[in-house]
Amino acid sequence: MKILIVNPPSYDNQGYIREGRCMQTKSSWAALWMPLSLAYVASKLRSEGNKVKIVECIAERINMENLLKIAKNFSPELIVLNTAYPSIEMDKKSAEILKNNFSEIKIVVIGLFPTLLENKALEFFKVVDFGIIGEPEWVISNLVKNLDKDGDLREVKGLIWKNEDKIEDLSQNNLDDLPFPARDLLNNGKYILPTNGEKFTLLSVGRGCPFGCIYCTANIYYGKIFRKRSVESVVDEIEECVSKHKINNFLFWGESFTIDQKYGEMICEEIMKRKLKIIWSTTSRVDTLNETLLFKMKKSGCTLLGLGIETAVQEILDGAKKGTDLEKIKKAVAMVKKSGIQSMGHFIFGLPGETRETAKKSMEFALKGGIDFAQFYCAIPYPKTKLGEIARENHWVESEKYTEFDLTKSIMRNEKLTSREIKKFRDQAYRRFYIRPRMFWKALKEVKSLKSFISSMDFLRWMKPK
Repeated sequence: MKILIVNPPSYDNQGYIREGRCMQTKSSWAALWMPLSLAYVASKLRSEGNKVKIVECIAERINMENLLKIAKNFSPELIVLNTAYPSIEMDKKSAEILKNNFSEIKIVVIGLFPTLLENKALEFFKVVDFGIIGEPEWVISNLVKNLDKDGDLREVKGLIWKNEDKIEDLSQNNLDDLPFPARDLLNNGKYILPTNGEKFTLLSVGRGCPFGCIYCTANIYYGKIFRKRSVESVVDEIEECVSKHKINNFLFWGESFTIDQKYGEMICEEIMKRKLKIIWSTTSRVDTLNETLLFKMKKSGCTLLGLGIETAVQEILDGAKKGTDLEKIKKAVAMVKKSGIQSMGHFIFGLPGETRETAKKSMEFALKGGIDFAQFYCAIPYPKTKLGEIARENHWVESEKYTEFDLTKSIMRNEKLTSREIKKFRDQAYRRFYIRPRMFWKALKEVKSLKSFISSMDFLRWMKPK
């Protein structure tokens, strides 16, 4: 079968990150991520004898007119469309235009949007034929096989379609069964780190999260079991990126690289054993770190570690079912600093129990707690999450407009704060953290090229009050 895999265009000249559960505007990270899921879908389908093509409209700045020309020349039998909440109106428009021009071609949508909304997502899109719940690679593979033999769609677990109840795929697929992502179908030079101006890529080490944070969609999308790739597979892919694609910078993508500390150590040891000179970053819970692992991470090329701090108030951590405490947070920050790895703290404003006083405490911790960088978000009441359930029961949700479900925006009040106040704290935290002399000089030290300087300026412009 001929399959066109599309990261749909932007109609507002804004870049969008659509990668599984991670959905936000490009400017909030000042770097565009490669669509790793699309590259995995392509490699899986190609390994089974299908002819595939990825059209990366965001990175390549391909508009709808040119997308239609590409589709016409390729003549696909199935179109896979990437989606995300912040860009969903544009994604819908893309689906409608594609269907109007190629009415006989089936369209399937993937991402968190159909995963959380199920048949409501298809009601929203109207022209779309199918949606995928959760990770898409195996479901689309089974769908293609089913369509080839004109089989019974009910056999395809994880598939939703109009007028049918979804049949959820509760299996835990083996990640080592997937071929490496089809990076050869992407222009890897379009994904650039803002600090050094060099190419970087996402690299999956595992999927799934056993923890129950009330705001998170990770275990809804990837499952509650942390599934690891083999160490050899992970490092083989790194080696391929270095030798074949000339990529030396990596974001190890997963819910927490350090959930299994021995596994993390083994990856670091294998990187060092093969003498791979790479730069990488990843994320971690604060309670899954130790000095031995951090030392090996640093020695194998890790330069930045994201920490899920969320708040500096214990009562809010407890209410969010985070399962950590302030002492563990402080200890983790100190250990990372001691290792020589830079830290990025991740904070969420507006969780249940948040007040003006608690928001200020989190802000002060970000400024004085020893982290090197920070990301600040607003709590989002996603469907299927416990936070979404709490917010709707208490009538806290002030907008159900799908495009407002963006971590940079606030659509939810809580017991004490309005959504506008929560957004104000989030924006204030960003400005107070980054518009400081020490951060200015740190940024200048990090900038290695004109391109990275321009990216830094984009970041500063984005931080201005709206």
